[in-house]
Amino acid sequence: MTLLDWLVVGGYGVMVLLLGLFAGGRAESATDYFLAGRREGWAPVAASTWATKLSALTFIGVPGAAIAGNFAYAQLWIGSFLAAYFVATVFIPEFYRLRVSTVYEYLGLRIGPRTRTGGTIIFIVSRCLASAVRLAGCAIAVSVFFELALVEAILLIAGLAAAYVMTGGLRAVIWTDVLQLILFLTGAAAAIAFVTWTLPGGVSQIVETGVAVDKFRVFDFSLDLADPKTFWMGNLFAFVLGLATGGTDQDVAQRALACPNTKQARIAIVTAGAADLFSTLLFLSAGVAVFAYYEALPQEAVTKLMADSRFDYVFPHFILHEMPAGLRGLLVAALLAAAMSSLDSALSGLSSSAYFDLGLTQEREPRNMSQGPRLLVVAFAIVLAVLAIGFGSQPSILWFGLQIMGYTYGGLLGLFIVACCCHRSATDWLSIFAAMSSIAVVVTLTQWGIGFGFSPVPWPWGVVIGASWTCAIILIAAALRLRHQKL
Repeated sequence: MTLLDWLVVGGYGVMVLLLGLFAGGRAESATDYFLAGRREGWAPVAASTWATKLSALTFIGVPGAAIAGNFAYAQLWIGSFLAAYFVATVFIPEFYRLRVSTVYEYLGLRIGPRTRTGGTIIFIVSRCLASAVRLAGCAIAVSVFFELALVEAILLIAGLAAAYVMTGGLRAVIWTDVLQLILFLTGAAAAIAFVTWTLPGGVSQIVETGVAVDKFRVFDFSLDLADPKTFWMGNLFAFVLGLATGGTDQDVAQRALACPNTKQARIAIVTAGAADLFSTLLFLSAGVAVFAYYEALPQEAVTKLMADSRFDYVFPHFILHEMPAGLRGLLVAALLAAAMSSLDSALSGLSSSAYFDLGLTQEREPRNMSQGPRLLVVAFAIVLAVLAIGFGSQPSILWFGLQIMGYTYGGLLGLFIVACCCHRSATDWLSIFAAMSSIAVVVTLTQWGIGFGFSPVPWPWGVVIGASWTCAIILIAAALRLRHQKL
């Protein structure tokens, strides 16, 4: 890292903090702080939602997936986009019809207050685990760039994100995400451009190298129900998980609730879902470009990283050791942008859910309105940092992040399906039991199986099993209750 690199990174940090301060303004109510006053247009909300999906897992894990394999990860976009469309057409109108402040308030209105609390707790656990994985992914690269210990990198990133979320709430998050999205995409394009300019054959050499080892293969239609990299299993997993994260996760849904009406919120969600294909292809292409670079100019350190299956470290190594001064700083800033765009929204979503749904509101004490939310932001930043330290040793942070989300999001999705489609069948305590027990069922089946010689269920099925279990328990109990009443 040269002085020019540090100036670029420092300039990025100053811009983010200033933008967060000025965009956020003075929050005079919880609605201002957590929902941007419900006045944001669809374009910034779409950009912010897109940026949130493009976490450090994308910046590090997607190029790593291309270096290790091929473009198979891109086929998951189909299921992801269909989920975004479903969320926009089914869930979002329901949230706006009841004018909720959080999506778990919707559970309370449709089923009962205990289900609202239970759904909030499941979300907090789920989001803490998933966001801690994202934080660990970014910290891996930051530790390489700045020659820091992984723990120090995690604390640095969490502290910076908490600082500007505290300044302006959701409005600050949305507008800083717009800046970070631009920087994020520019960084990947700069890496591809540098490899193209460096290699004698330019683009054709990258393409030829990739074609020779089948890097550009996207679709795999094999019927392997255990492999999330196949078309059928991957898109089933992406669709169900997309429903869960897009419609039942306050982290993402919070942005849609910041729009003034249903129409703008729907446009924002669908636009962000469609745009995700472009960023996925861009970062897969960056991975192939880096692979071609080291095929032409091999290095012992990179060869060892690949031999040890540490593919997530290859792109950070390339940025640190190959990129020229200035561009290196741009890529480091882009990585920080990737981390901030997902971490800031997680802190805002976690804090808003705890504030509104766990009885922590202080509406009777307007002078202290901003104190509680900001303390929650700090508390969750500490929790995410502690969890990220434990996740930092994973060999493939991208697939590990998807796997860990499947354990808990299925039960949460099941609650929302029941609340939306057949809420009269659900009772408060039964709904909590069904969702909570689904987590134990999923973990048991995916880790140990059902015994009697049966192998564990492949982890991509976890979110499907969790949602199905939750819905089934509630509906079967409702049918038995109805039968008993007739008797």
